[in-house]
Formats: sequence, structure tokens, C-alpha cells
Amino acid sequence: MRIVFVNLHANEMLVKNLSKIMFKQSVAIKHAYFLRWLLENPEVEVCSYITPNGFSMGRSFGKIGKFLNIFRFLEHSYIMKKNGIDGKKVTVIKSLDGIKEDDIVIMHRLGFKIPEGTKVPGFKAFSMIHFGQGEAYMSRLMQSLNVDVIFNESNLAKYSEMFQKFYTWYKKEMIVHPFVFQERFKPIKPFAERENKVFTTGTVTYKENVDFLSVYGDSCVQPIRKMMKVHGPEYPELIYSTCSDYAEDAKIQKLPANTNIFRRMWYSFYYKTHASQQKKYYSFDMVEMFNKYKMCLVGEEILGVPGIGAIEGMACGCAMLGLNTGMYEEYGLKEGVHYIGHNGTLEDILEKIRYWQKPENQQKLEEIAKTGCEYVRANFNGPAAAKKLLDGILKLRAEKR
Repeated sequence: MRIVFVNLHANEMLVKNLSKIMFKQSVAIKHAYFLRWLLENPEVEVCSYITPNGFSMGRSFGKIGKFLNIFRFLEHSYIMKKNGIDGKKVTVIKSLDGIKEDDIVIMHRLGFKIPEGTKVPGFKAFSMIHFGQGEAYMSRLMQSLNVDVIFNESNLAKYSEMFQKFYTWYKKEMIVHPFVFQERFKPIKPFAERENKVFTTGTVTYKENVDFLSVYGDSCVQPIRKMMKVHGPEYPELIYSTCSDYAEDAKIQKLPANTNIFRRMWYSFYYKTHASQQKKYYSFDMVEMFNKYKMCLVGEEILGVPGIGAIEGMACGCAMLGLNTGMYEEYGLKEGVHYIGHNGTLEDILEKIRYWQKPENQQKLEEIAKTGCEYVRANFNGPAAAKKLLDGILKLRAEKR
């Protein structure tokens, strides 16, 4: 069985790519577990189809970037080596003709450079991670490529207004797979010794694009995190908040359309070395912080997607507060058993915290934290999540056949 990734070397969800290495950026490689699991699976041949425009940083150099594509294969080899991947374990495919009809082609939005209408062979599975920007174009592109299945950390067809608006053509089943915690996230401190408060964290980002604003009106992607950033410090007896804006350490400019190429190149360099560092988010030990508190809250995206921090907090033994829309039930979690539900308002969140802080509720709170932690550690680890994702893709491919 062959699994073909498109521009594997450029995809920061699978590997630490050239931009992240050059600019020493912190990065969470959220789907690396899937790639690693496939590489260790003797029944799978991992392939990388490198597109003609596959040099990852071409866009940073404007029109000059197209000439840098001659280095795309060298870049692929370098990135495999820097990520500790044996290059011999990845078959490089240099043209679409090299993809077979029975291949499974995994497409991610990041590093993806296939033009509309291209006839891509194989069973095409598309990841919607980092969904939410330019969706009118992405929807049209994906439909023209005849994508067979979409997979995401949430059932977007149920929980995302944006998906419902722009992807009316997609009527197939969506594969839901959870975020995966890294092994360093684990219970260290006994529950009874932790502070009886909520630890809330996460980055607040904004999308100014027309598609996003046409659905949500406001540009904030994580309104609950913004709420915790603004109002959390007002309730020190209930909440400890480290929520921060993505670019709060640097001023991000919106460059005019007629900005010359050299200024754009300089700004791209400045952004990568300053604004995209998330310095505050990475300034403390997340595992230590989760273990310091009995409860955690990592606000979901308005797009209908949870944050990876919610899973990491549960893996550390926190009782997680999450939106009770049914999103977490898609993972098999149950409100009141594995997590504490809230309706997204500040009033309800404060009410839930106060309720679970009461001495008579401590035993039940610890039970929720323990049950949630055990479920996450059993089901949201790398091998379990990777197998479930591949099994889901194989099932739908068999049904198509």
C-alpha cells in the first residue's frame, strides 16, 4: 500500500520545514505522529509527490521564487535529514504520472501547490487543518480535484458555519480524528495538591479575509480565549490566564498592494523572525502549568474546531472545561464524565468554576479529571489516532470501489 503526500518537505503539519528551520521558529508539528507511524509500518510505502513549483519558500521571493524551484528536490532531501527521517524510506515522485490509481494521496493545505482542475490519480484524502481562510477558493479547488474524503479534528459539516456556507457540494462522510498529545504531557502532581482554579491558555488569532468576515462578522478566531485574556485577570480566585494575541510581541503591518518586492521580502523576513514567534505562548512550561491546576480551559475556534491544548490538559490530569455543542462527543467523550461542559458565555464559565470549586464537589471533579485523562491517553496517543485515521480512509476507499 502506497501513501503519497504532496510536497511532504513543505508541510509544517508533518515536518519542521525550511522556513521554521531558517528562522528558528517554534512550531507544533500536529500531524507528525501520522507520518512517523506510517514510516514504521512495514505494509506502507511512504511517498512524496514534489510538484513543479515545490520549493517551499518560493512565495517569499515573489517572481524570483519560481526560479528557486530547481532546488526543490535538494530541499526535500535536506528536510528529511533535518527531521531525522531516512530519505531511503520516502519514495520521491517527480510527476503526476508516478502516482498510481490505487495509491492513497494525502493532501494538506500547507505546502499544497496543485492547480485547479488537475487530474490527480488515486484516492484523495484532504486535511482541513488550519481551515478558515480563502475558503471560496479552496472549496472550488478541492471540488475541481474531485477530493474523495475530508478529514479534520472536528466534524465541520455539523459544527462550522463557514464549512456549511462554502462546501455545499461535499455530501460525503467526514473523518473526525482528534489532536494528539505529545508524551511529555502527563500527570505529575497529585490532583489534591493542585490549585483549585482554572488554568486557561492559548493563542488568539484574527482573520481579516472576506470569506471569514462574511460568516462571522468579527475577525477574532478564538473568542473564548480573547474573553479569558480580557476578563480572566478580573477573577484571580477562579482563573489563571496566559491567553495572548498571536503577534502581541510585534506590530504586524498590512502592506499596500503596490509595495515593491524588496520591501515585501524584508517584511516577510521580519514577520518570520518577530511576529510569528508566539513568544509569550512558548515562554513557560505548559506541562508544569497544567499540573499546577485542577481545571483547564483552552477556548475553541469559532470555526467549530477544538484546540490541541484541551487534549494536552486532559492528558496532564486536568478536568477540562469545553463547549457543550456535541463537538467532543464526536471523539467519544461524554459531558459530566470526561469533561465539564459550558455554553461559551463568561457567566456560565464562572458559574461552572465556582460550582466545581466547592469542597463537596471535589471527589466528583477528580473523577472527571481521572476518567478524561485515561480516555485521552488510551485513544489520543499517536499510534491509536494514526491507525484510526488510516482505517477510516481505507474504509471509505473500499466503499468507493
